[in-house]
Amino acid sequence: MREQHHLNNHSFRKSYSAAIAGAFLALSSAGCAFLGGETKIGEGVVISNKLVVRSSTAAVALPRAEVKRGDRLEILDHSEVKTPTRIEEWYKVRTKTEPPVVGWVESRSVINQAVVDKITELYEKAKDVVPQGKGRLKVQTKLRVDPAGDIVTMLSRGTTVDIVGKARTTIKPEKQQTSEDADETTEEPETRTVLWYQIRLPDSEVLRAGWVGAQQVELDVPEEIMHLEGDGRRFTGWVVLDQTRAKNGEMKNNYVGLMKSLSTAGPIDFTRIWVLNYSRDEGRYGGPYIEDGLHGVLPVSLGLASGRKGFTIRELDENGKIVPIEYEAVRVDAAHLRVKRLGPKIYYRKPAARLTTRKHK
Repeated sequence: MREQHHLNNHSFRKSYSAAIAGAFLALSSAGCAFLGGETKIGEGVVISNKLVVRSSTAAVALPRAEVKRGDRLEILDHSEVKTPTRIEEWYKVRTKTEPPVVGWVESRSVINQAVVDKITELYEKAKDVVPQGKGRLKVQTKLRVDPAGDIVTMLSRGTTVDIVGKARTTIKPEKQQTSEDADETTEEPETRTVLWYQIRLPDSEVLRAGWVGAQQVELDVPEEIMHLEGDGRRFTGWVVLDQTRAKNGEMKNNYVGLMKSLSTAGPIDFTRIWVLNYSRDEGRYGGPYIEDGLHGVLPVSLGLASGRKGFTIRELDENGKIVPIEYEAVRVDAAHLRVKRLGPKIYYRKPAARLTTRKHK
C-alpha cells in the first residue's frame, strides 16, 4: 500500500513537470512569434529627423527605440486611431537593429519602400536635367509622384527646390442645365488648368524628386537680373549658360533668361529668351541676344546635337507639336558672347474655342 502510494506520487510529479515544461515551451514560442516572428506586409523608410518607436498607439505609450531619417523598417500592421480632431494612421513596425524591436509609429513619418522606389526612378531620369530655375515653397506643400497624382508626403514651408520640368492638368466642370424649349448655342464649360512643377530636392532629403503645384512655389529669381522684369513680362525660368570671373575674383553666372508676357494664354512657358552675359569691365549684365514672339515650353537644355556650345529650346508649332530649336553660343572673349538661332521660325496657332449647339425637341 505504501509502495503504491509512492509510485502514484512519483507519476504525478513526473506528469506535472512535463506539463509545466510544455506550457513554458508554448509560452516561449508564442513570445518569440510576438517579438520577432510576425510576417511583414511591407517595408518603409523613415523621413523624419528622429522617430520614436512606441509600445502602442496610446498617448501614454512607452518609448521602445529611436530611429532616424533614412532608416528602414519592416511594416507588420496598420491601424487607424480616432482623436477629437483627426484620424491618425499608425504602422506596427520592426526595426532592423540587433536585436530587432517591435512597436508603433505614425505612418506620416514613414514612406512605403515601393513609393521610395518610384521617387528614386523619377529622380534618376531627371538628375542630369539642368535646373530651369530655383524656388522655395510658400506654404506646406503636397509632394506627388505624378502631376495631380497620389500624395507622397508633405514638404515644409521654405523648402528650396530646383525646377526641372513643368506640366499641366485640366479640370473640366460639369455642363450647366439649359432651357429645354428652345434651340440654344452655348460654349463648352470652361476648363480649368492646373500647373505643376517637377522638382529636385536637396541632398539631405530622403525623397529627392517629385511634383508640386506651381502656385505653391515662389521663384527665387537671381537678384542680379530681377530688375529686368517689367513691361508686362516676368521671369518664368533661367538656365545657367556658363560663368565669368569678376574683377574681385567672384564667379558670376551667365544666363539664358526665360520670360513670359503676362497676357499670354495657353500651354506656353515663355515667350522671350534673353541671353544675359556679365561684363567684367563694366561690372554689370548685358544682353547680347534677345528674341520675342516665342511659344516655348520647358525644359531648356544645354549643348547642341553637334557637340558645339549653345542651348536648345522647345517650341510649339501650329499643330501643338514640340519642335526643338538650337542656338549656337560662341564666346568671343570674357565680355562678349555671340548667339545665333539655327532653326527656322516656328508658327503657333492657338486652338479655337469649341462651340456646341444643343437642339431641344
